[in-house]
Amino acid sequence: MSYKTISLEVENRVATLTINRPKMMNAFNEQLVWDMGDATEKVKNDSQIRVLVITGEGRGFSAGADLTERDASWSDTKDALLRGYYPFLKNIIEMPKPVIGSINGAAAGIGAALAMACDLRIMAKDSYIMSVFSNIALVPDGGLSFLLTRAIGYARALEFAIEAKKISSADCLCMGIANKVVELDALSSETKKWAEHLSKRSPQALSLTKKLMNDSITQSYDETFKAEAEVQNNIFGSDENMEGVKAFLEKRAPNFK
Repeated sequence: MSYKTISLEVENRVATLTINRPKMMNAFNEQLVWDMGDATEKVKNDSQIRVLVITGEGRGFSAGADLTERDASWSDTKDALLRGYYPFLKNIIEMPKPVIGSINGAAAGIGAALAMACDLRIMAKDSYIMSVFSNIALVPDGGLSFLLTRAIGYARALEFAIEAKKISSADCLCMGIANKVVELDALSSETKKWAEHLSKRSPQALSLTKKLMNDSITQSYDETFKAEAEVQNNIFGSDENMEGVKAFLEKRAPNFK
């Protein structure tokens, strides 16, 4: 799969999407926006891919929007966000498989929104997440107001946003933003190991658990309980469920197809 601003590789049922504008700290220009939209759509609809990893080439995950770009086709900022960024971020959030953000450096601005849109995050020790917008008299975008607030609560999210403070990898781990923090030179191998481990889990359990937990954010306990019951009823006795039970009784690893 050939793109101008990203690379997309698939191995062992794991897709790795690497933002490839290292000289610009992987900042988003219009071409990167379109490439992300196309790649995430392909991964979303490919049933052979069970896990998506998103990372950046070079020293940064993504520094945000490329403020040096002057020839974009957007009519205005709203057009860029709704027609450009929203589709690929929505693809990530709604993707029926887990998405791991492998944060290798700064994740700032819309790069922070991208990092927070991932389901799981593994971070290099020197990496950080930063809502940088207030430094240039703007507000968070890319859904960052929602994603950061639901992750760490209103007061902390507001503090980090209006003061444009870095959230270090250590703080991310402490506050539950990061699942793992590792040395930079181990980030790639540890991400691969984690992704391949998840790729062997039940695809239906991965996708439906992700959906139930995402939906629960805006639902009541009763609504979530009933949704779980409906899903459980639909998949109980399925091929994957039966393989899982059989593997448990035979004391072996399941082979989910």
